[in-house]
Amino acid sequence: MDDDRIPKKLLYGELAEGKRSHGGQKKRYKDTLKATLKDCKIDPAHWEEKALDRSAWRQTSKAGVTQYEADRITEQKRKREVRKASTATTDTSSLTIPSLSSHSLLSCPHCSRLFKAQIGLISHLRTHSSSTSSS
Repeated sequence: MDDDRIPKKLLYGELAEGKRSHGGQKKRYKDTLKATLKDCKIDPAHWEEKALDRSAWRQTSKAGVTQYEADRITEQKRKREVRKASTATTDTSSLTIPSLSSHSLLSCPHCSRLFKAQIGLISHLRTHSSSTSSS
């Protein structure tokens, strides 16, 4: 096939846009196609020969996509069951909220309000400085 033909440019050229893994090679359309073929249980080494027989290719690709979709839905259901089972086994009455020790709290010197983080105290102190300066 000539190098200037569209199918060859499409399969062997680099994508103009798209993402690649950090430090990795730029993804080509062919790389994405190979990954999709593997997901659909089609041998990427021999897909071009299979595609020459259009009726066989349609049947193979349709069966592969149907199987991929069924596997994807099954995996989603399994993950959902695992997630739901883990939340169902967690008894909310047995959960204990850890009490904060008094030494980890910061208090406002003006109003004695307690804060968990120093940034909260700093932000709160601004309200006191603006209210005292406006008085």
